[in-house]
This record gives sequence, structure tokens and C-alpha cells, in this order.
Amino acid sequence: MPASPRPRSLTLAVWWWGAAAAVVAVAAVAAWLGAEELAGLPAPLAAGLAAVLTALALVLGWGTLRLGLGHLAGRLTLSTLGLIAGLPALFKGGRLLVVGAVLLIGVVLLYLPDTRAFFKEQVRARRDDERAKRAALKHRR
Repeated sequence: MPASPRPRSLTLAVWWWGAAAAVVAVAAVAAWLGAEELAGLPAPLAAGLAAVLTALALVLGWGTLRLGLGHLAGRLTLSTLGLIAGLPALFKGGRLLVVGAVLLIGVVLLYLPDTRAFFKEQVRARRDDERAKRAALKHRR
């Protein structure tokens, strides 16, 4: 974990993603409790949707926890999830436009200058570690 204090942009990102995780968790619980009546979907499809929402809530929660601890893994998890789910949702339009915008705003918060500076040392250490691993593999051959 970096020694520098957590910037405000990172604190805002933690709260933003935490709120997103909480909303998805509430939606998952609601889907499990009312899976039979969920938007008139057949029971297996409604249960599948509830399972996907549960998995999404768990991944968002884990990423937010890691982000709150100052770990690069949280930033990478949330960035990946935000881009993979946010971009298609943004271009679908309708109600999904809001979901896509929320996810992409969360991604932007993860890459503001203060937040990038906070994670810079971890990124550098990770790159150096990967280079050392590649060099070790090269010398083995």
C-alpha cells in the first residue's frame, strides 16, 4: 500500500463504487425475493438474472474494498468491469444510458490525476516485476 495519503478523488471513487455495489446488491436481493414475478420473465431466466446481479454485486464489493485499501487490483477490477459493462450500456440508450454513465463516471474517477499519482508507484513496481519475470524466463531458455 502506498505511503502517501489517499487523495480526495480516490475517496470519492471509493464512495461512488461503494454506492454502485450497494444498489446492485439491493437489486440482487429484490430479484431473489421476487424472482417469479420479475418483469414477467420465466422463472429460470429470472433466477439467472438474480444470479448475475449477485455475482456483479460481489465483484463490485470486492473491487471497492480493494480500492479502499489502496490496492491497484481494486482499480483494475473496477476499471475493467466499468468499461466492459458501461460502454455497451451507454450505447444501448434508454434506461441503460444511466447505468452506462454511472459506470463510466466511476472509471473516470479512477484515472483523475491525483488518483493516478497515488497508484503510480504500484504501477511502476508491477511493471518492473513483470520485466524481471520475462528476463528470468528468457535466461532459462
